[in-house]
Amino acid sequence: MLMIPNTVYRSPNSTAPTADTPAGLLKVPAARAWTVQVLAALLLAILLSSARTHAESIGFRDLRMQSDGEHMVAAVWYPTDVADGQTVEGPFPMTAVRNAPLAEGHFGLVLISHGTGGHRLGHRGTAIRLARAGYVVAAPEHGGDNWRDARYSGTAENWVRRPRQLRALLDRLLGDREFDMRIDPARIAAIGHSAGGYSVLALIGGRADMRVLASHCTRFRDRDPVFCSYGRPGGTTGGLLPDLTDRRIRAAVAVAPTGALFGPGAFPQVTVPVQIHRLGRDRVLRRPWHEDNIMRLLGDGERPVLHPEAHHFAFIAPFPASLIDEVGEPARDPPGFDRKAFLSRIESRILDFLTSALASE
Repeated sequence: MLMIPNTVYRSPNSTAPTADTPAGLLKVPAARAWTVQVLAALLLAILLSSARTHAESIGFRDLRMQSDGEHMVAAVWYPTDVADGQTVEGPFPMTAVRNAPLAEGHFGLVLISHGTGGHRLGHRGTAIRLARAGYVVAAPEHGGDNWRDARYSGTAENWVRRPRQLRALLDRLLGDREFDMRIDPARIAAIGHSAGGYSVLALIGGRADMRVLASHCTRFRDRDPVFCSYGRPGGTTGGLLPDLTDRRIRAAVAVAPTGALFGPGAFPQVTVPVQIHRLGRDRVLRRPWHEDNIMRLLGDGERPVLHPEAHHFAFIAPFPASLIDEVGEPARDPPGFDRKAFLSRIESRILDFLTSALASE
Protein backbone atom coordinates (compact mmCIF):
# COMPACT_ATOMS: atom_id res chain seq x y z
CA MET A 1 0.00 0.00 0.00
CA LEU A 2 1.37 3.39 -0.94
CA MET A 3 0.19 6.93 -1.09
CA ILE A 4 1.90 9.38 -3.48
CA PRO A 5 1.74 13.15 -3.05
CA ASN A 6 -0.22 15.33 -5.42
CA THR A 7 2.66 15.78 -7.88
CA VAL A 8 2.02 16.41 -11.59
CA TYR A 9 3.36 13.60 -13.88
CA ARG A 10 4.09 14.18 -17.61
CA SER A 11 3.08 12.15 -18.61
CA PRO A 12 27.18 -16.71 -41.77
CA ASN A 13 28.97 -18.01 -45.82
CA SER A 14 28.35 -20.53 -48.33
CA THR A 15 30.76 -23.45 -47.88
CA ALA A 16 33.12 -24.28 -50.74
CA PRO A 17 33.16 -27.93 -51.90
CA THR A 18 35.97 -30.04 -50.46
CA ALA A 19 37.39 -33.50 -51.18
CA ASP A 20 34.89 -34.82 -48.64
CA THR A 21 31.89 -33.33 -50.41
CA PRO A 22 29.94 -35.91 -52.48
CA ALA A 23 29.73 -35.00 -56.16
CA GLY A 24 26.62 -33.03 -56.99
CA LEU A 25 25.73 -32.34 -53.33
CA LEU A 26 27.00 -28.79 -53.32
CA LYS A 27 26.80 -27.12 -56.71
CA VAL A 28 26.02 -23.42 -56.53
CA PRO A 29 26.36 -21.50 -59.81
CA ALA A 30 28.69 -18.53 -59.45
CA ALA A 31 25.91 -16.15 -60.43
CA ARG A 32 23.90 -17.33 -57.44
CA ALA A 33 26.66 -17.39 -54.81
CA TRP A 34 26.03 -13.79 -53.79
CA THR A 35 22.30 -14.49 -53.38
CA VAL A 36 22.97 -17.52 -51.18
CA GLN A 37 25.31 -15.49 -48.99
CA VAL A 38 22.79 -12.71 -48.57
CA LEU A 39 19.99 -15.13 -47.69
CA ALA A 40 22.21 -16.87 -45.15
CA ALA A 41 23.16 -13.58 -43.56
CA LEU A 42 19.53 -12.54 -43.35
CA LEU A 43 18.60 -15.85 -41.73
CA LEU A 44 21.34 -15.41 -39.16
CA ALA A 45 20.14 -11.89 -38.37
CA ILE A 46 16.61 -13.15 -37.83
CA LEU A 47 17.79 -15.92 -35.54
CA LEU A 48 19.90 -13.52 -33.52
CA SER A 49 17.13 -10.99 -33.14
CA SER A 50 14.63 -13.68 -32.14
CA ALA A 51 17.00 -14.93 -29.46
CA ARG A 52 17.81 -11.45 -28.15
CA THR A 53 18.47 -11.60 -24.41
CA HIS A 54 19.98 -8.17 -23.82
CA ALA A 55 19.04 -4.70 -24.95
CA GLU A 56 21.53 -1.86 -25.10
CA SER A 57 18.79 0.78 -25.18
CA ILE A 58 15.30 1.02 -23.73
CA GLY A 59 12.23 2.69 -25.15
CA PHE A 60 9.40 4.09 -23.05
CA ARG A 61 5.86 5.15 -23.83
CA ASP A 62 2.47 5.49 -22.23
CA LEU A 63 -0.30 3.29 -23.60
CA ARG A 64 -3.96 4.26 -23.32
CA MET A 65 -6.41 1.49 -22.47
CA GLN A 66 -9.83 0.73 -21.03
CA SER A 67 -11.05 -1.68 -18.39
CA ASP A 68 -14.61 -2.02 -17.13
CA GLY A 69 -15.46 1.14 -19.04
CA GLU A 70 -12.71 3.12 -17.35
CA HIS A 71 -9.99 4.98 -19.20
CA MET A 72 -6.54 4.11 -17.90
CA VAL A 73 -2.88 4.59 -18.77
CA ALA A 74 -0.03 2.08 -18.60
CA ALA A 75 3.71 2.68 -18.83
CA VAL A 76 5.58 0.40 -21.24
CA TRP A 77 9.35 -0.18 -21.37
CA TYR A 78 10.91 -2.26 -24.17
CA PRO A 79 14.11 -2.96 -26.13
CA THR A 80 14.87 -0.47 -28.87
CA ASP A 81 17.66 -0.09 -31.43
CA VAL A 82 17.96 3.68 -31.16
CA ALA A 83 20.74 5.33 -29.15
CA ASP A 84 20.26 5.36 -25.39
CA GLY A 85 18.80 8.48 -23.84
CA GLN A 86 17.00 10.03 -20.90
CA THR A 87 13.31 10.65 -20.24
CA VAL A 88 11.93 12.64 -17.33
CA GLU A 89 8.41 11.92 -16.11
CA GLY A 90 7.45 14.41 -13.44
CA PRO A 91 10.16 14.12 -10.78
CA PHE A 92 11.43 10.77 -12.09
CA PRO A 93 14.37 10.59 -14.54
CA MET A 94 14.72 7.34 -16.48
CA THR A 95 17.36 5.95 -18.84
CA ALA A 96 14.86 5.32 -21.60
CA VAL A 97 13.93 6.97 -24.89
CA ARG A 98 10.39 8.27 -25.08
CA ASN A 99 8.32 6.82 -27.95
CA ALA A 100 11.30 5.00 -29.49
CA PRO A 101 10.40 2.20 -31.95
CA LEU A 102 10.32 -1.34 -30.62
CA ALA A 103 13.40 -3.33 -31.64
CA GLU A 104 13.20 -6.23 -34.05
CA GLY A 105 12.99 -9.53 -32.21
CA HIS A 106 10.70 -11.81 -30.23
CA PHE A 107 10.32 -10.83 -26.59
CA GLY A 108 8.80 -12.10 -23.41
CA LEU A 109 6.26 -9.86 -21.72
CA VAL A 110 6.05 -8.96 -18.03
CA LEU A 111 3.13 -7.12 -16.44
CA ILE A 112 3.85 -5.24 -13.20
CA SER A 113 1.09 -4.43 -10.71
CA HIS A 114 1.75 -1.73 -8.13
CA GLY A 115 0.35 -1.66 -4.61
CA THR A 116 -2.56 0.37 -3.31
CA GLY A 117 -1.99 4.08 -3.71
CA GLY A 118 0.89 3.48 -6.12
CA HIS A 119 1.43 4.48 -9.73
CA ARG A 120 2.65 3.17 -13.05
CA LEU A 121 6.24 4.41 -12.51
CA GLY A 122 6.62 2.98 -9.02
CA HIS A 123 8.69 0.02 -10.22
CA ARG A 124 10.41 1.76 -13.11
CA GLY A 125 13.91 0.59 -12.14
CA THR A 126 12.80 -3.04 -12.09
CA ALA A 127 10.98 -2.52 -15.39
CA ILE A 128 14.07 -1.06 -17.06
CA ARG A 129 16.26 -3.92 -15.81
CA LEU A 130 13.78 -6.45 -17.19
CA ALA A 131 13.62 -4.58 -20.50
CA ARG A 132 17.43 -4.64 -20.73
CA ALA A 133 17.18 -8.42 -20.25
CA GLY A 134 14.96 -8.61 -23.34
CA TYR A 135 11.40 -8.22 -22.06
CA VAL A 136 8.59 -5.89 -22.90
CA VAL A 137 7.37 -4.60 -19.53
CA ALA A 138 4.02 -2.93 -18.92
CA ALA A 139 2.67 -1.40 -15.72
CA PRO A 140 -0.85 0.01 -15.47
CA GLU A 141 -1.86 2.78 -13.15
CA HIS A 142 -4.66 0.86 -11.51
CA GLY A 143 -7.94 2.72 -11.98
CA GLY A 144 -9.57 3.61 -8.66
CA ASP A 145 -6.58 2.45 -6.62
CA ASN A 146 -3.64 4.76 -7.31
CA TRP A 147 -1.90 7.81 -5.85
CA ARG A 148 -4.56 10.25 -7.04
CA ASP A 149 -7.69 8.10 -7.32
CA ALA A 150 -8.73 5.93 -4.37
CA ARG A 151 -12.38 5.32 -5.26
CA TYR A 152 -12.06 1.54 -4.93
CA SER A 153 -9.14 1.29 -2.52
CA GLY A 154 -9.91 -1.05 0.35
CA THR A 155 -13.19 -2.33 -1.14
CA ALA A 156 -14.22 -5.78 -2.32
CA GLU A 157 -14.75 -4.22 -5.75
CA ASN A 158 -11.05 -3.39 -5.91
CA TRP A 159 -10.01 -7.03 -5.52
CA VAL A 160 -12.05 -7.85 -8.65
CA ARG A 161 -11.15 -4.82 -10.74
CA ARG A 162 -7.36 -5.00 -10.34
CA PRO A 163 -6.85 -8.43 -12.02
CA ARG A 164 -9.32 -7.42 -14.74
CA GLN A 165 -7.25 -4.32 -15.42
CA LEU A 166 -4.14 -6.46 -15.88
CA ARG A 167 -6.09 -8.66 -18.27
CA ALA A 168 -7.27 -5.60 -20.19
CA LEU A 169 -3.67 -4.39 -20.47
CA LEU A 170 -2.62 -7.77 -21.86
CA ASP A 171 -5.45 -7.61 -24.38
CA ARG A 172 -4.38 -4.10 -25.34
CA LEU A 173 -0.75 -5.10 -25.94
CA LEU A 174 -1.61 -8.23 -27.90
CA GLY A 175 -4.02 -6.18 -29.98
CA ASP A 176 -1.40 -3.56 -30.81
CA ARG A 177 0.08 -3.89 -34.32
CA GLU A 178 3.61 -3.05 -33.18
CA PHE A 179 3.76 -5.12 -30.01
CA ASP A 180 1.68 -8.16 -31.00
CA MET A 181 4.14 -9.47 -33.59
CA ARG A 182 7.05 -9.02 -31.18
CA ILE A 183 5.61 -10.66 -28.03
CA ASP A 184 6.08 -14.40 -27.48
CA PRO A 185 2.73 -15.68 -26.13
CA ALA A 186 4.51 -18.59 -24.41
CA ARG A 187 6.61 -16.17 -22.34
CA ILE A 188 4.18 -13.94 -20.47
CA ALA A 189 4.55 -13.33 -16.74
CA ALA A 190 3.21 -10.99 -14.07
CA ILE A 191 4.88 -9.38 -11.06
CA GLY A 192 3.00 -7.68 -8.24
CA HIS A 193 3.78 -5.89 -5.00
CA SER A 194 1.46 -5.84 -1.99
CA ALA A 195 -2.09 -5.51 -3.39
CA GLY A 196 -0.41 -6.06 -6.76
CA GLY A 197 0.89 -9.37 -5.37
CA TYR A 198 -2.69 -10.40 -4.69
CA SER A 199 -3.65 -9.21 -8.17
CA VAL A 200 -1.16 -11.44 -10.01
CA LEU A 201 -2.06 -14.43 -7.82
CA ALA A 202 -5.72 -13.93 -8.73
CA LEU A 203 -4.68 -13.73 -12.38
CA ILE A 204 -3.13 -17.23 -12.20
CA GLY A 205 -6.12 -18.79 -10.46
CA GLY A 206 -6.15 -17.70 -6.80
CA ARG A 207 -9.73 -17.27 -5.52
CA ALA A 208 -10.23 -14.68 -2.82
CA ASP A 209 -13.17 -14.81 -0.44
CA MET A 210 -14.47 -11.73 1.34
CA ARG A 211 -15.80 -13.91 4.17
CA VAL A 212 -12.25 -15.08 4.87
CA LEU A 213 -11.09 -11.49 4.92
CA ALA A 214 -13.91 -10.40 7.23
CA SER A 215 -13.17 -13.24 9.65
CA HIS A 216 -9.47 -12.36 9.65
CA CYS A 217 -10.05 -8.74 10.52
CA THR A 218 -12.66 -9.63 13.15
CA ARG A 219 -10.29 -11.98 14.95
CA PHE A 220 -6.89 -10.41 14.32
CA ARG A 221 -7.44 -6.69 13.79
CA ASP A 222 -5.18 -5.82 16.71
CA ARG A 223 -2.39 -8.05 15.37
CA ASP A 224 -2.66 -6.99 11.71
CA PRO A 225 -3.76 -3.40 12.29
CA VAL A 226 -2.47 -1.59 9.21
CA PHE A 227 -4.03 -4.02 6.76
CA CYS A 228 -7.32 -4.30 8.62
CA SER A 229 -7.69 -0.54 8.96
CA TYR A 230 -7.45 -0.28 5.17
CA GLY A 231 -10.70 -2.06 4.36
CA ARG A 232 -13.97 -0.24 3.81
CA PRO A 233 -17.41 -0.99 2.35
CA GLY A 234 -17.83 -0.56 -1.39
CA GLY A 235 -19.53 -2.22 -4.35
CA THR A 236 -21.85 -5.20 -4.33
CA THR A 237 -19.19 -7.93 -4.42
CA GLY A 238 -19.13 -10.33 -1.48
CA GLY A 239 -18.36 -13.91 -0.56
CA LEU A 240 -16.23 -15.91 -2.97
CA LEU A 241 -14.92 -13.64 -5.70
CA PRO A 242 -15.27 -14.65 -9.37
CA ASP A 243 -12.64 -16.70 -11.15
CA LEU A 244 -10.25 -14.09 -12.57
CA THR A 245 -7.76 -16.54 -14.13
CA ASP A 246 -5.98 -15.61 -17.34
CA ARG A 247 -4.35 -18.71 -18.86
CA ARG A 248 -1.98 -16.58 -20.92
CA ILE A 249 0.07 -15.87 -17.79
CA ARG A 250 2.81 -18.52 -17.57
CA ALA A 251 4.58 -17.43 -14.36
CA ALA A 252 3.99 -15.08 -11.45
CA VAL A 253 6.10 -13.24 -8.89
CA ALA A 254 4.49 -11.78 -5.76
CA VAL A 255 6.50 -9.48 -3.50
CA ALA A 256 5.04 -8.94 -0.01
CA PRO A 257 1.60 -9.97 -1.34
CA THR A 258 -1.69 -9.37 0.40
CA GLY A 259 -2.75 -12.88 1.45
CA ALA A 260 -5.45 -12.65 4.12
CA LEU A 261 -8.18 -12.88 1.47
CA PHE A 262 -7.29 -16.48 0.63
CA GLY A 263 -8.76 -19.45 2.48
CA PRO A 264 -8.81 -23.25 2.10
CA GLY A 265 -9.06 -24.32 -1.54
CA ALA A 266 -8.04 -20.89 -2.81
CA PHE A 267 -5.42 -22.17 -5.28
CA PRO A 268 -6.81 -25.34 -6.90
CA GLN A 269 -6.36 -23.99 -10.43
CA VAL A 270 -2.80 -22.73 -10.03
CA THR A 271 -0.43 -24.77 -12.20
CA VAL A 272 2.12 -22.15 -13.28
CA PRO A 273 5.42 -21.49 -11.45
CA VAL A 274 5.14 -18.96 -8.64
CA GLN A 275 7.85 -17.09 -6.75
CA ILE A 276 6.91 -15.43 -3.45
CA HIS A 277 9.16 -12.86 -1.77
CA ARG A 278 8.88 -12.21 1.96
CA LEU A 279 10.18 -8.92 3.28
CA GLY A 280 11.42 -9.66 6.79
CA ARG A 281 10.67 -6.26 8.33
CA ASP A 282 7.21 -5.82 6.83
CA ARG A 283 5.05 -3.95 9.33
CA VAL A 284 2.18 -3.33 6.93
CA LEU A 285 1.20 -6.94 6.18
CA ARG A 286 1.89 -8.93 9.34
CA ARG A 287 2.87 -12.57 9.63
CA PRO A 288 1.50 -15.23 9.44
CA TRP A 289 -1.55 -14.09 7.48
CA HIS A 290 -0.13 -13.01 4.15
CA GLU A 291 2.95 -14.67 2.53
CA ASP A 292 2.84 -17.53 5.06
CA ASN A 293 -0.83 -18.14 4.36
CA ILE A 294 -0.27 -18.12 0.60
CA MET A 295 2.68 -20.54 0.82
CA ARG A 296 0.67 -22.91 3.03
CA LEU A 297 -2.27 -22.89 0.64
CA LEU A 298 -0.08 -23.37 -2.43
CA GLY A 299 1.51 -26.41 -0.76
CA ASP A 300 3.91 -28.80 -2.50
CA GLY A 301 6.83 -27.64 -0.38
CA GLU A 302 6.68 -24.06 -1.60
CA ARG A 303 9.14 -21.77 0.15
CA PRO A 304 9.38 -17.99 -0.10
CA VAL A 305 12.48 -16.05 -1.01
CA LEU A 306 13.35 -14.30 2.23
CA HIS A 307 14.83 -10.80 2.47
CA PRO A 308 15.37 -10.40 6.24
CA GLU A 309 16.21 -6.69 6.33
CA ALA A 310 13.69 -5.40 3.80
CA HIS A 311 10.61 -3.42 4.81
CA HIS A 312 7.25 -3.38 3.05
CA PHE A 313 7.99 -0.46 0.71
CA ALA A 314 11.56 -1.53 -0.19
CA PHE A 315 10.47 -2.94 -3.58
CA ILE A 316 9.37 0.52 -4.74
CA ALA A 317 11.91 2.51 -6.76
CA PRO A 318 13.71 5.18 -4.70
CA PHE A 319 12.19 8.63 -4.56
CA PRO A 320 14.05 11.88 -5.25
CA ALA A 321 15.30 13.48 -2.06
CA SER A 322 12.93 16.42 -2.59
CA LEU A 323 9.90 14.12 -2.23
CA ILE A 324 10.91 12.01 0.75
CA ASP A 325 9.30 14.18 3.40
CA GLU A 326 6.13 14.64 1.37
CA VAL A 327 5.74 10.92 0.56
CA GLY A 328 6.66 9.80 4.06
CA GLU A 329 7.09 6.17 5.08
CA PRO A 330 7.11 4.58 1.60
CA ALA A 331 10.06 6.79 0.66
CA ARG A 332 12.07 6.28 3.86
CA ASP A 333 14.45 3.45 4.70
CA PRO A 334 15.66 2.34 8.14
CA PRO A 335 19.20 3.39 9.06
CA GLY A 336 21.75 1.24 7.25
CA PHE A 337 19.28 -0.18 4.72
CA ASP A 338 20.36 0.30 1.08
CA ARG A 339 17.25 0.19 -1.12
CA LYS A 340 19.20 0.31 -4.39
CA ALA A 341 21.35 -2.67 -3.34
CA PHE A 342 18.24 -4.58 -2.23
CA LEU A 343 16.50 -3.89 -5.53
CA SER A 344 19.54 -5.14 -7.45
CA ARG A 345 19.46 -8.40 -5.47
CA ILE A 346 15.73 -9.06 -5.70
CA GLU A 347 15.69 -8.19 -9.41
CA SER A 348 18.44 -10.76 -9.98
CA ARG A 349 16.34 -13.40 -8.21
CA ILE A 350 13.28 -12.45 -10.26
CA LEU A 351 15.21 -12.54 -13.55
CA ASP A 352 16.66 -15.97 -12.72
CA PHE A 353 13.17 -17.23 -11.93
CA LEU A 354 11.64 -15.84 -15.11
CA THR A 355 14.47 -17.24 -17.24
CA SER A 356 13.76 -20.71 -15.83
CA ALA A 357 9.96 -20.49 -15.66
CA LEU A 358 9.58 -19.07 -19.19
CA ALA A 359 12.25 -21.22 -20.85
CA SER A 360 11.30 -22.09 -24.44
CA GLU A 361 10.27 -25.69 -24.92
